[in-house]
Amino acid sequence: MKRIYLAFSCLFVLTLQAQDDKRCATDQAMANYYKKHPGSEEKRKQHDQQLINDLKSKLSSVGSYTIPVVFHILHQGGPENISDAQVIDGLNILNRDFAHLNPDTVDIIPSMKPLGDSSGIHFALATRDTNGNCTSGIIHYYDTDTDWDDSSPTIYQHGWNSTKYLNVYIVKRIILSGGFSAAGYTYFPGSWPDGHPADAIVVLNNYFGSIGTGNAFLSRVLTHEVGHWLDLYHVFGNNGAGVDCTGDDQVSDTPQTIGYTICPDKNNPAEYQTCNTGIDENFQNYMDYSYCVRMFTMGQNARMVAALNSSLSLRNNLWTNANLIATGVLNPVSPCIPVADFKANRTQTCVGVPVTFSDASWKGTPTSYTWSFPGGNPATSNVASPVVTYTAVGQYSVSYTCANSAGTATPITKANFITVVSGAPTYTSSAFSEDFESLPLPNIDWDVENSSGGAFWEQSADAPYTGIYSAKLPSVNNTRLAVSSMISPSVDIHWSGQLYLSFMLAAAESNPDHVNTLKVYISTDCKQTWTEIYSKTGAALITTTNTSTPFIPSLSEWRSEFIYLIPFSGNPSANFKFTYIRDTIPSPNNTFIDNINISYQVGVSQLEHESSFSIFPNPSTGIFHIAFDLNDSHKTEINLRDILGRTLECKPTEYLPAGKYSYSLGSVENLKRGIYFVDLVIDEKKITRKLIIE
Repeated sequence: MKRIYLAFSCLFVLTLQAQDDKRCATDQAMANYYKKHPGSEEKRKQHDQQLINDLKSKLSSVGSYTIPVVFHILHQGGPENISDAQVIDGLNILNRDFAHLNPDTVDIIPSMKPLGDSSGIHFALATRDTNGNCTSGIIHYYDTDTDWDDSSPTIYQHGWNSTKYLNVYIVKRIILSGGFSAAGYTYFPGSWPDGHPADAIVVLNNYFGSIGTGNAFLSRVLTHEVGHWLDLYHVFGNNGAGVDCTGDDQVSDTPQTIGYTICPDKNNPAEYQTCNTGIDENFQNYMDYSYCVRMFTMGQNARMVAALNSSLSLRNNLWTNANLIATGVLNPVSPCIPVADFKANRTQTCVGVPVTFSDASWKGTPTSYTWSFPGGNPATSNVASPVVTYTAVGQYSVSYTCANSAGTATPITKANFITVVSGAPTYTSSAFSEDFESLPLPNIDWDVENSSGGAFWEQSADAPYTGIYSAKLPSVNNTRLAVSSMISPSVDIHWSGQLYLSFMLAAAESNPDHVNTLKVYISTDCKQTWTEIYSKTGAALITTTNTSTPFIPSLSEWRSEFIYLIPFSGNPSANFKFTYIRDTIPSPNNTFIDNINISYQVGVSQLEHESSFSIFPNPSTGIFHIAFDLNDSHKTEINLRDILGRTLECKPTEYLPAGKYSYSLGSVENLKRGIYFVDLVIDEKKITRKLIIE
C-alpha cells in the first residue's frame, strides 16, 4: 500500500517553493496537451502498459546510439546569448551523464550504486542543416521569444525536422500557461505528429552547462529533459515532488518515492525512506528534483533505448546511418563561413575609460578580424579582442566582420552601440539620496542586473520605510545561485570628513538554514572595477524572525545599515552596487531596501544652502523655477545638464549678497521628456537636484 506522509503545512511550503525555484515543466506541458487533445492521455497510458510488457525480459538491454543535435540560442543581446563554448560544455555534460562517466557517481548511496549504468546513447552536433548546408549545430537568433511564453505562436519557428535532429532551445526565461516558471521542459514521444516543431526541448541558459551563465550545480537540467524526450517520467510520477507516494514512473527498478526538492543527508537513511521504512529511495536519480542527481537506472536506460527503437515521433530514424550522414554527424562538414557578431564588456562608458570588444561569431570559427570604431581610439583593429577608448561624449556605432578559410562573413554594424558620458558625477554627495519614490527600477539613474534573467530589484509599494515605495527583491523567480544587483548613479564623494553611506534594510527567510548574502560595492573608475565595502550573510542579514509566508515588513522590522566611506573620500565620482546572492536552498523570501543616503560632516552654512535649494514644479512640462537662500555673500553659478552631462542652460558665475533667490529656467527650445540635472554651485561646492520633464 502506498501511503501519504506530508502534512498540510508541508504542502503549503512546497507550493511557495514552486513559485521561486525553477523546475521541470514537462508535467505541466503534458497536462495542457492532454486537455487540448482529447483521448491523448488514454493513448499514453496504453503505450506505457505495452512498453512495460515488452521490457520485462529486457531490463539490461542497451545498445549504441548517436543522436544529431542542434542548439537554437534565442537572445536579445544579453547574457542569455551564451557562447558556443558554453553550449559545447553543456553537451559534454549531457554525454558524460548518459555514459555514466560523471565523477560524482562515487557519492551514490550503496543500495542504488549497482543500478547505475551507461545508456549507450551519445549526442553529437550536426554539421549539415536541413538543406545539406554547412552548420556548427549551434544557431543564434535575435528573437523576443527568448522570453519563452507557450501562448506565443512563434516559439518553435526555428526548429529543424525533429525526425532528423534533436532540437534544443536555450532561452532567457520560461513562463507556461498558468504562470509556471520553469527551468526546462519537453513533450513525450508520440505527443506531436512526426516532424512537428514542438517535438523539442527548451532550457534556461543559466541552467545549462557549467561555464558562462551556467554553473555545475544546475547543469543537469538538459540531462533531465532528454530523459523525458526519451520517454522517462519523473521518478515520483506526475503528482509533483513531495506530494505523496502514489506516483509511478513505469520503471521496475526505481523504488517508490515521494520525490525530493532538496538533497537528503545520504548518511541518514531516515531522510530518504519516506514511502517505505527500510527501503531507500533513488533521490540521486536524474529524473528527480533534488539537484544532487547522479544516475539513470538500468530500467530507465532500457526504456530510453526502447524509445529510440520506436516509431513514435520516428525516434528510430534519428540514429540510422542514413540520417547520421544526412545531418553531417558522419562525414562531417568543416569549416563553415562564420556569421559575424560581437559583444563588449560594457555598452556605456565614460570619456577615457576603455571598452573591450570581443568576437561573438557563430557557425564557423574566425581566423581573422576586421573592426571599425568611428570616433574611437583606435579607429580600426584586426585583433580578436580590441580595447577602445573614446574622448568625447556621445553615441558611437561599431562595425565588424571576420573570416576563415571557408570565406568572409557578411559585415555587421550596430548603430549607437556605445554610449559615452562625461564621467562627471551625476550628484554631489551632499545631494545624494534615494527613496525610490520617483521612478520604477531600472531608470535613468539606477540600473539593475541579474545573472540568470530571473528576479530583479524593483520599485515596490508593498513595504516602504517612508513614503510610498521601496526597492524590493522578490522571492518569486529569485532562482538558486542568481546574483541580483542594483547600481547607483555616479556621486561626487571628494568631500573630507566623516563620509558614510546609510540605508534601511528589511530581510527575512523562509528557512533558517538559508545563507543568502547582501553585499555593497563601490567603484571609483566608472564601474570598471568594484570594491566590496559591506557584506552580511545568513542570520546576520535578516532583520526579524523568519516566516514561511511572503515577507512584508512592518516599520519595526527595518534596520539601519551604515558604511563608512572615509577610505574613498576625495574621489570625484563613485558608483555603488547593492548585490543579493542566492544560495542553493529552495525558497528564499523577499528583501527590501529604502532610504539610501550619503552623509558627512559639513559646516552650518552649507547645510543651509542644501536645505533651501528647491525646484518647482517638478515634474515640469518645460518652464521651471529654482529657489535658494544665501546667508552671506557667495560666488554662485547655476547649470542645467542632460543625462550625458552636456550643459544646456546656465546662469554665469557671479557674486550674490545674502538673500533669497529665484530663477526661471527651461528656455531651451524643445526640451524633451526625460531626466535632467540642475547644479547650484556655491563657492565651488556643487549641490545637484534631479528634474523630470514630462
